Amino acid sequence: MSWLPVLLLVTPTFAAEPPAQAARGKAIFVDAATKTSCYNCHELNKEGTAVGPDLSKIARLSPRALKMSIMATRTVYAKEVELKTKKAFPAMVASESASEVKVHDLSTVPPTAMTIDRKEIYSIRDNATWKHPPENVGFSNQQLADVIAYIRFASFGDTKGVSVEEMQ
Repeated sequence: MSWLPVLLLVTPTFAAEPPAQAARGKAIFVDAATKTSCYNCHELNKEGTAVGPDLSKIARLSPRALKMSIMATRTVYAKEVELKTKKAFPAMVASESASEVKVHDLSTVPPTAMTIDRKEIYSIRDNATWKHPPENVGFSNQQLADVIAYIRFASFGDTKGVSVEEMQ
């Protein structure tokens, strides 16, 4: 009889309730009353809409790098889709096949999922006009630190929080 190593997969467990700073950040993240809510485009901790990039994949970046991502005016993920009718709109491309393109129309809040026949598309190119919504909201550095604390808590259970100085 031979012995084979056994790999155990352990799901990390986090505190049931986020610390105060992460709770404030969550309130900003999921504030569905605003058109700039992160919740409209990003899913985190099984809440929100999985249109934009998965924030848990960047949660271990430094607070400064996360702030830069949040406040970026443009993103490589946003494209401009122009139809043969000359209607153009900012979109996130979800998937493409030979016959159709699935996109999320970023001109609506929350973004609208659409399937477009390739024959209807004139072009898909780099976006030159759509801006990441948080860029023009006027978040304070403390609010950004709170959101980053929530992203880190929801992604990997970080409870130490984020200071404003760490984002400089």
